[in-house]
Amino acid sequence: MTDFAPSLDRLREMLAALGPGRVWRPVAGPDGALLARGSGPGPESLEPYVAGLDVAGKTVADLGCNLGYFSLLAARCGARRVLGCDADPEIIEAATLLARLHGLAGVDFLARDFLAAPAPERFDLALLVDFVGRGVVAKGKLAAVAAAAASWARHEVFFTLHPAYALDELAVPPEVLAARHPGCVRDGRFFTAEALAALLGPGWTMRRLTDGRLSAGETTLRAKTALLFTRKAPSASAP
Repeated sequence: MTDFAPSLDRLREMLAALGPGRVWRPVAGPDGALLARGSGPGPESLEPYVAGLDVAGKTVADLGCNLGYFSLLAARCGARRVLGCDADPEIIEAATLLARLHGLAGVDFLARDFLAAPAPERFDLALLVDFVGRGVVAKGKLAAVAAAAASWARHEVFFTLHPAYALDELAVPPEVLAARHPGCVRDGRFFTAEALAALLGPGWTMRRLTDGRLSAGETTLRAKTALLFTRKAPSASAP
């Protein structure tokens, strides 16, 4: 049996140094034991995030990956190759060790601000799980997110997000939002999913993954939603 003890001890030290505020998702060791809870929902709430998403045989970029929860999940679900990307080099160091401990081939991590630096290559699918939130919207970074997603993804982009926010939830004047995203501010709300679709443009189609809904019960604007954008094939008549 392989002895993981030295590397596990090192990973525990790294997680302790990072602290709960920088670890977003649960971190499990190779035996399934929980090494860190993370600051977000537990494993039982995270599986529905990617329900209905097909990664088998695809190359996948997990943008804003943190410790790589969804990078590792994509590899287990049959992705041919996975690259997790996060701006925090200490997070990436820990994620790399975690993937090695799990013995998952074809999973790598890169320390890079994907909004500022160009993609090293294109992937079949880009994941942006919970990356788009109130802060991204209020800081005017939604256009940069859409541009980065399109540059990393060859065929598909997957988002989990709130499809709309009440305007009083956003620390930005409505008129500023309306100027940035024409037609996406109405009825006291900002429609995030519509704004993303407009920014990606007519070359992409958007569909809601019904099985990927991230809440139970009636559909509401407060519920997070899983969205899959697919790049349209070039027209045969295009030059």
